Amino acid sequence: MSRSLDQIPHGANVMVDANIVVYALMPQANLHRPCQTLLERGARGEIWLHTSASVVADVLHRAMVLEVLAQGLVQRSAEAVRLLKQRPDLVVGLIRYRTLLRDLRQAQIDILPLTYRDLHTSRVYREQYGLLVNDSLIVAVMQREHIQFLATNDPDFKRVPGIGVCLPIR
Repeated sequence: MSRSLDQIPHGANVMVDANIVVYALMPQANLHRPCQTLLERGARGEIWLHTSASVVADVLHRAMVLEVLAQGLVQRSAEAVRLLKQRPDLVVGLIRYRTLLRDLRQAQIDILPLTYRDLHTSRVYREQYGLLVNDSLIVAVMQREHIQFLATNDPDFKRVPGIGVCLPIR
């Protein structure tokens, strides 16, 4: 079952995927507005937003790469990663990713830990539904925490029964 982000019912518990946070933080992204609105709903307490520590790490990494791309130092994400590895001084100079944890707190996003048991549980979702590791971890944490809805722009999650996949729509 899938729906749009604005169809998430009041009071629902919602797992937030990395792509939603990244779009919300990038005004130039095509899907910025619906993702930003979702985070605003969480900040107002209309819905309860959750994510995992592994998703936050992914968001922080992407924010670093996007900042390098925005500076025009390189044209592709892979080049940005390579450049940051070669030039630690550039990493030290990055600033946008530093405020992301504060931004997530302001949006009232609960950052859930990733456990050893989640790592084992996630295997089932890879084997049964063909999810990649990070996606299978999201589903494992959702199962552990009894979270029904997932805000994502990744249609792969539609293969997993019992998850209310909520997509950003312009």
